[in-house]
Amino acid sequence: LSSVPPYMKPNKMRNIMLQFGEVGKIYLQPEDSAIRKKRKMGGGSGKKKFTEGWVEFKKKRIAKAVVQSLNGNIIGGKKGSYYHDDIWTMKYLPRFKWSNLTEKLAYN
Repeated sequence: LSSVPPYMKPNKMRNIMLQFGEVGKIYLQPEDSAIRKKRKMGGGSGKKKFTEGWVEFKKKRIAKAVVQSLNGNIIGGKKGSYYHDDIWTMKYLPRFKWSNLTEKLAYN
C-alpha cells in the first residue's frame, strides 16, 4: 500500500484483507514522530497514523487479484463509515522479501 487511510490500524487492515483471502504478515509504517508532534501541536488528532504498508497474502494469485480489483477504488462500506470515501492505492511487488523491508528499516 503506498498510502494507508488515516488512522487505520493493522487489525482493521487485516479484517478488510481477510475478505479476499488468507493473509500472512502485515506491516504498517508509523509516521515520523516529529511530523506527529507538529500535527498534534497544530490542533490535529493525537491518534497514531501510518504512512505506508505491506500486506502478504498466502497465495500469489490472490494478491495479484486483490491489487487489480482494489487499486484506485474507494474503500466503501456504509455511508457513515470512517473510511467510506478513502481510495486504495496498491501495487503488487514481485519477488518481494520481508528481509528487504527489515534491512531498509534498520538502515534508516
